[in-house]
Amino acid sequence: MAEPSCPRVIREVAPCLSFFQDDGPAKPSKRCCEGVTEVNGMAKTKKDRVAICECLKQTLNYIDYDPKRIPLLGKQCGLTIDLPPTGQNTNCSQVAY
Repeated sequence: MAEPSCPRVIREVAPCLSFFQDDGPAKPSKRCCEGVTEVNGMAKTKKDRVAICECLKQTLNYIDYDPKRIPLLGKQCGLTIDLPPTGQNTNCSQVAY
């Protein structure tokens, strides 16, 4: 099975973009959490997780965001995933979530 497509990953996490910003809302929206849950379901293998990480890393490069807010998504959306604070220096080959 092919790894998750970047356009699909971005479509799912797009509702989270305001949450990722420094002055974003304290909690992610319901649509954001639904998208994160969908992306979590796509991350079946390490190769999938690396592809998702690389996609987020490349896409988030174009917006002003706080990488420290990304790890908050799992807990705030009720998921048992540990998302890394994805930024330009993130080594996606080492993601473990």
